[in-house]
Amino acid sequence: MHQNCQECVRLWNEYALATRHYLKIEGKLQIADISHDDQTVTQLRPMLDDAAAERTELRRMIEWHETHPRADAASA
Repeated sequence: MHQNCQECVRLWNEYALATRHYLKIEGKLQIADISHDDQTVTQLRPMLDDAAAERTELRRMIEWHETHPRADAASA
């Protein structure tokens, strides 16, 4: 991550937020699973899948951004 690149900072902040969201849902799912709360498990699984997909997409965006030249660097 480039500290002076606003896009890097934005993407990493979004990824951190998405990770916290994912972990919160995962924790709730684990509790529901241990408690044999099938209704809650059924509700949380799709939410966890969506949160995982969001993290994956953000990670892909970070990797793409880090492997391509920055527009401002090209003009320098």
